[in-house]
Amino acid sequence: MDFKRLRILRELADRGTVGAAAEALRVTPSAVSQQLKTLQEELGVVLVEKSGRGVRLTEAGLAMAGAAADVSTALARAEATVDTYRRGWQTRIRAAFFPSAAEMFLPGLLHRVKDIDGLRFEAHFEDPGVAGFASLAADYDIVLAHSVDGPGVFARQGLQVIPLLDEPLDVAVPAGHALAGKAALSAGDVVGFPWMGVPDGFPFDTVLRQIELQADSPAVRAQLYPDLRVLEALVSAGHGLSLLPRYTALKNQGRGFVLRPLRGVKASRSIVALARPEAAARTRIQQVLTMLKDEARAVAEAPELRDTDHLGIAQHTSASEE
Repeated sequence: MDFKRLRILRELADRGTVGAAAEALRVTPSAVSQQLKTLQEELGVVLVEKSGRGVRLTEAGLAMAGAAADVSTALARAEATVDTYRRGWQTRIRAAFFPSAAEMFLPGLLHRVKDIDGLRFEAHFEDPGVAGFASLAADYDIVLAHSVDGPGVFARQGLQVIPLLDEPLDVAVPAGHALAGKAALSAGDVVGFPWMGVPDGFPFDTVLRQIELQADSPAVRAQLYPDLRVLEALVSAGHGLSLLPRYTALKNQGRGFVLRPLRGVKASRSIVALARPEAAARTRIQQVLTMLKDEARAVAEAPELRDTDHLGIAQHTSASEE
């Protein structure tokens, strides 16, 4: 059994189409189809079948794709063992960051990875909806992802999920707004004001829907924009309220808006690192994942998060994260 052919099956399982698998492997679609045909003949079972204008994996194909992932992981562990004796086995790591994760973690992480001699760490911008993060692990060694539904939303066959941080989401209010004098806010307090929201499919809109349910009233989504710094600017200009992640927005609070925690609504996001098991088993990847966890801990324990000027956080954090 040729492992290269098993790898093709694995890529087809992850990427969904022969064309996408061929592009990832830098071969032609016809070469992928031929190799899959040869693998089927070797094994004596049907691995793929026609589905519309494309193909899909059979039950046997899915099982063999899972076995291919196990083989890749075992090989990566063997390489990691060798790596303890031979430094520099992996000299390049590619990681995908969504914008606020890069703002939060990347400056400190780059200082940390300098301790790994000879490593070239590349950070790349990616900001899909929640459903799009997992597939990025096929193209990057590490993917930073976030969800308001907890780390479990990213659990799937073939992926390691490494929790990094649970970050509260606060309501951003213009500095002179009537709600700015309150230490904490309820769904009923905020639902009637215009909202500077995010497009459907982005995590924070799920929390706004919870606010609507809690208040039994629809919110007015006056503007939808998927950039947190733009949302901060719109709130500061007095156009309405928004949901912002506490750790990244708190340091900008003096620019015309204030943050207030929510009571009675689960308002937080889970930030995780995603990796294929064979990637996560590599020594260099393990080192960087440990550094990411250390950096996340440093972010959560930063002195400015205990600033008493951010009214109500100390008293109401647990209520907003229940």
